[in-house]
Amino acid sequence: MYVKRIAFSLLIILALLLSACGGPATQTAVEVPPPEEPTKEAPPAEVVEITVWDYYGEATPVKPLIEPFEKANPNIKIKYEALDWDSTLEKLNVVLTGGTPPDVVTVDMTWIPRFASLGAFTDLKPLSGGKLNGVAWDQAYTAGALEAITFNDQIVAALYDFDVYALYYRSDLFEQKGLQPPKTWDELVTVAQKLAEGDKYLYQWLPETFHGSQWIYENGGNLLSPDNKQVIFNSPEAVEAIQFYTDLLLRYKVGINWTDDQGERIQGLKDGRIAMFSDGPYNMGIIKSAAPEMAGKWKVAVHPYNKQPGSYLGGTGLAIPGNAAHKEAAWKFVEFAMTTENQIGVFKYAGAAPALTAALESPEVNAADPFFGGQKVFDVFLEAMKTAHHFPYVDQWSEIDTLFSTAMEQIGLQQKSVQEALNEAAKASQELLGP
Repeated sequence: MYVKRIAFSLLIILALLLSACGGPATQTAVEVPPPEEPTKEAPPAEVVEITVWDYYGEATPVKPLIEPFEKANPNIKIKYEALDWDSTLEKLNVVLTGGTPPDVVTVDMTWIPRFASLGAFTDLKPLSGGKLNGVAWDQAYTAGALEAITFNDQIVAALYDFDVYALYYRSDLFEQKGLQPPKTWDELVTVAQKLAEGDKYLYQWLPETFHGSQWIYENGGNLLSPDNKQVIFNSPEAVEAIQFYTDLLLRYKVGINWTDDQGERIQGLKDGRIAMFSDGPYNMGIIKSAAPEMAGKWKVAVHPYNKQPGSYLGGTGLAIPGNAAHKEAAWKFVEFAMTTENQIGVFKYAGAAPALTAALESPEVNAADPFFGGQKVFDVFLEAMKTAHHFPYVDQWSEIDTLFSTAMEQIGLQQKSVQEALNEAAKASQELLGP
């Protein structure tokens, strides 16, 4: 009986406690939130694959960019295809008119006249928002470089490396004979005559458009009129320039006509036949690797001129075809390649001259070069770049180039006079351009 009473009392106490906790019947009950649904993971970003064609070859500065680029951009993968110069041009001619183009391609700047006139490349201005890695295009490049990649107010490629001509000369021979680098054409004749010894220590004479145009520019002439409608490489200024160039060879006997059958230029440098020549910065790497025994014997100067400095402007550009499938991703890769650090890599990997002014002026690139007597050689090429000219932007340029080069060959072999050869080439070129 005692146990039952205790049990009954406990039941009463428990009921009172539950009643006190529950409160009056009219009180609003506390709402318990429903259990949260599991958080849904965001769908993974789509992975884009872009195709890059690269003609640089074994010492390419493009291929080393792939791994760091993909690491920085995990949603973009690169399909890299190594091609040679000729294969790239041949394939471009096919895919830009039909077929599947790459998303990014290395292009020779001498191809730009034809492809730009056909509208084959994407305008980089809208893709870039007017800036290259936060720097305005006209601040990232020299005026000449920016002009070279601009067509109809469109930027058709990012200039990746550049080629302009300067005077390479045997500084050891100049020092022995008490000579200074010539600054004018007249000084060039005087120096060349004192330098030459029979068939040795001559100025290399090359019969093609790259070098022929340089002499025309240096005399205030041009290849075509400013509107690209008239051929003017047979103007009085042009004829005078090519005549002077030819006089080095035939009149003053201080030039050597370097034809294809003589092989590579480097042999002429090694055996002493060539003591002066005009060419671009990539030749520094060639001489260093092929003739290390000539260290300290060469230097570079601005090429002598008559009326004004001038050079052809070439090099390599990074272009995005107009019918590329992934332009936004392609631009990311182009811009990555054009950072100052990666532009310095153009010099480190390929020995070429980076086109970005900040890279060209960097201590890593423009350092004193022991091979060239401690000279900061890129200062010379940067100066030459300021007054360089790209070839005319007309789709007939390849044919005109061939006609001009053929005229130069005829002049060098004394098959025709300067005036006659240039007149005939100009007439045929004008027929290509039209009235």
